[in-house]
Amino acid sequence: MRRTELTKKTAQKKGLAALGAGAATALLVFWLSWVFALVGVPVTGVLLYRWFKYRAEWGIRF
Repeated sequence: MRRTELTKKTAQKKGLAALGAGAATALLVFWLSWVFALVGVPVTGVLLYRWFKYRAEWGIRF
């Protein structure tokens, strides 16, 4: 596997992890309680930051 393919796949995995965390947080807040937002929003924010940072480091466009 070439380096560019590997970096794109890694970026995709990081993006899907952030998307999944955001979706799970939204569902838990909607169905159960707003208290889940206290944990879910910061975790989602960290994952999004790591994803954007990774894309910026490798020069991957959207």
